[in-house]
Amino acid sequence: MANIKNLKVNLENKILQSNNVIIVPHKDVDFDAIGSSIGLSLIANEYERKTQIVVNDPIYKIDSGVQTIINDASSDFSIVNKEKCLRNLTGDDLFILTDVNKSYMVSLSEAMQDKDKVIIIDHHEKDKNTIPASYEYIDCNVSSACEIVSSLLNLFKIKYSSKVANYLLAGIYLDTNKLTKNVTANTMTIAGRLMSNGANMNYVTDLFSEDYLKDKIVLNLVEKAMFLTYSIATIVGDEEVIYTKEQLAKAADYMLKYRVDASFAMGNVGDNTVSISARSKEKVDVGQIMKELGGGGNQYSGATKLKNCTLDEASKKLVKLIKAPCYIK
Repeated sequence: MANIKNLKVNLENKILQSNNVIIVPHKDVDFDAIGSSIGLSLIANEYERKTQIVVNDPIYKIDSGVQTIINDASSDFSIVNKEKCLRNLTGDDLFILTDVNKSYMVSLSEAMQDKDKVIIIDHHEKDKNTIPASYEYIDCNVSSACEIVSSLLNLFKIKYSSKVANYLLAGIYLDTNKLTKNVTANTMTIAGRLMSNGANMNYVTDLFSEDYLKDKIVLNLVEKAMFLTYSIATIVGDEEVIYTKEQLAKAADYMLKYRVDASFAMGNVGDNTVSISARSKEKVDVGQIMKELGGGGNQYSGATKLKNCTLDEASKKLVKLIKAPCYIK
């Protein structure tokens, strides 16, 4: 099991050896990615290092609640796009990947060629696409990157505002499907600590509020659910509709409200690409299934993208894997 005290020591040493700290969340940034990025930025700032958080997604692809956090946090933290980050790189930069470990899921992979200047903090399993790093903290048993970073802030004894507490709690809230899955005693302890530091659950739940049209797209996906077995649901979106990763993830999450052990939602996301989001209560290892399809994740959550693939082809590949008994406890 990963040792967070070792992470603290390695992170501190690497920050002290660097002039600038570049924090890299995954593409299609979500609450866990942005919340953990902000927490890590606080740690780097404690050592008086210049810090940048790289978000390169176009605004129209970013969830409205995540965009609210970005707008709110931009007055206190440097959140920049890839182009601006590349202009300011020096030879003494430290790259910290958070909530991600795979090269195809980050926008700065070409800049991270020296593994001695890369640290990974994540809760998704490694695979052949994992970026080489001087130190990896990858714990698939924790709920979220925000849970890891919250623990780090406590170890570093860094005080943070109620706004930051809200951002971190939002990340945990997302990756636990509103504190209903992949929750441990430590998760609840950390959530309680964040609330003691000013996090407001009403504010957090409001971040997840959808406008009517966006919510309708997710519900339309849910209506397409088919049950491959009594306990596994699959959703295949409309061929002519372009979905976002967040819409597919929310549809997969929504299905866990019912008596299913796992759910999979797929749809076209543009550029002749099909995206699949997977969620599990525990019995089905969806991370391994997504890994077989070129993606990844953990026992409770996973995703992949299939290029040059139709929805029908993607569905047949997925069904074949779901029927393999090795992924079901």
